[in-house]
Amino acid sequence: MSQEILFLHGGVINRHMWDLVRGELSSDPTTRAIDLPGHGDLSHLPYSNEAATEVAIEALTAPSILVGLSLGGYVAQMVAATRTDLVSGMVLSGATIDYRGWDGLSTKLYGYAFPLLARPAMKTFAKKLRADFGPEFAEPIIESGLSARGAGQALRRLPGRDYASELVDYSGPIVIANGERDTSNRKGEARFIEKNPQARVIVIEDAGHACAMTQPASFAAAVESLLASVG
Repeated sequence: MSQEILFLHGGVINRHMWDLVRGELSSDPTTRAIDLPGHGDLSHLPYSNEAATEVAIEALTAPSILVGLSLGGYVAQMVAATRTDLVSGMVLSGATIDYRGWDGLSTKLYGYAFPLLARPAMKTFAKKLRADFGPEFAEPIIESGLSARGAGQALRRLPGRDYASELVDYSGPIVIANGERDTSNRKGEARFIEKNPQARVIVIEDAGHACAMTQPASFAAAVESLLASVG
C-alpha cells in the first residue's frame, strides 16, 4: 500500500498552494491537501491551534506523512506531538522559528494589525499570483479565497509555544525543507535539530519562504527523499 501524504498550507493562502508540488511527485503516493480553519473552505471558522490540530487529525485515516509550509508546518508539529501514532514522517518548511520571547511578542502584535494592513493588498497579491504562475495554478487559489483575517488570527495564536521541544515523544523522520533565502527559518534550523536530532535539512535553492510554490520540483524531491526513508 502506498504511503499517504497530507499537505497543510501556509497562512493567507489555501490547500491549492500544493497543486504544483503534488503534480511533481514521481512516485505514486496517496495525497490529500486540506484547508485549515480561517482559510479556504473553512474561512468561516476562526483559527485556533486546537481547531487546526483537530481538523488535521480528522483528515488522517492511517499513519501518514505530514507536509506543512509556514503555518501548516507548525500545525504538523502539533499533530505529531498530539498523535504520534498517526504521523510516519514530516516535511517542514518555514516552520523552525522559535515563537517565544521577542519573536513571539512581535508576531502576536503584528497579527492584530495584519488583517487591516493586508486586506487592501489581497487584490495585488492575486494579480501577482496570476502574473508569476499563470491562471491554471493561480485561479484555484484565488477562487478558494485569500484570507487576511485567518492569517491574522494564526499570527496571534502561534506565539508562546516551544514547538520543537513538544516533539519529545515523536521519533519519526523529519526533513526541514527551507528556502535558501528564508533567513529567519534557516537560523532556527540548528536549535530544531538540537531538540530533534533525527531531523535533516534540505535547502531549496533560489527560493524564499514560499519555496514550495516557486520551486515545486525541488520541493517535491525533498518530499520524495522522506518517502524513501519511510518506505
